[in-house]
Amino acid sequence: MKKVIVGMSGGVDSSVAAYLLIKQGYQVEGVHFTLKEGVGDLADAQKVCNSLGIKLHAVNFSQVFHDKVFQPFISEYEQGLTPNVCVECNKNVKFGALYNFAISQGADYVATGHYASTEIINGRCFLKCPADALKDQTYFLNQVSERALSQTLFPLSGLNKDQVRKIAEENNLITAHKKGSSDICLMGDLTFREFLKPFVKPKKGKIIDLSGKVVGEHNGLFNFTLGQRKGLGLGGIAGENGGRWFVVGKNVKTNCLIVSHGSEEELFSQSLELLNCNWIGKTPVSGERMLVKTRYAQNPSPAIINFEKEKISVNFLEPQRAITPGQYCVFYQNGYCLGGGKIV
Repeated sequence: MKKVIVGMSGGVDSSVAAYLLIKQGYQVEGVHFTLKEGVGDLADAQKVCNSLGIKLHAVNFSQVFHDKVFQPFISEYEQGLTPNVCVECNKNVKFGALYNFAISQGADYVATGHYASTEIINGRCFLKCPADALKDQTYFLNQVSERALSQTLFPLSGLNKDQVRKIAEENNLITAHKKGSSDICLMGDLTFREFLKPFVKPKKGKIIDLSGKVVGEHNGLFNFTLGQRKGLGLGGIAGENGGRWFVVGKNVKTNCLIVSHGSEEELFSQSLELLNCNWIGKTPVSGERMLVKTRYAQNPSPAIINFEKEKISVNFLEPQRAITPGQYCVFYQNGYCLGGGKIV
């Protein structure tokens, strides 16, 4: 009997993942990991494991989370970038520390409640998009190593959220109607600005338009992202061509926020650059056409990838809006996620 250790968050997805693996005949154990003092759902995870009759390991990954996820996250915000903490957490914690823990416990596989799947083709492990396109989480898994994915099971790959909740209901799992976590699970009920306030020191600076004219003052570049319209404090300043002001750039050296109004032409880019990529299943060749996402909640767009001496460039067939440094450019082909890299 193959042994599987399931990452148990205390939510409905991981609860049902564990239940399904038991039904499939695996020897199942759960693991609940703590990322930050006072934050977690250990009690719910324990109740679920008790009802399923499986062992639950409780481990503290707060140090690895702090060193490899949280501190780099704060550092990038201080540099005016917009990092993606979920991608880094998957890479370093769920499919890093958790994967290593599972293997150390003699597990053949690790499993999670992510909506994704894997497939072995010609000896390589591919990351496949799930049945429910609305819950596709492959974007957030783009930095996970192919080795870890080759020993990972995704029991929810063929299900949608309603089906998952129904399975939980039918089997009396206490998490059946539990609300899902936010994009950044450590925020709790705080707004993003409130969450960052203790960690990133506000530094006031000028808000300038494309001509260099000062039109306002900001309270820290980290509060803003490309394309943002709300919270600029420029409502009383009329644009020459009408329309609301929006962010088109940041100058970290001068601590200036750059804004525009009217046409969004300045927000669109034909290309982007990456320093390196994590490839899953296959490594594309220079000049290959692929589908690309530059943020999670968007439809993939066709583009050509080119490998140059010290960088990777991606050239889109149609200009893309608000490509944001610090976020991830993720590649897709024939229903598979092939990995991605951080936009520089």
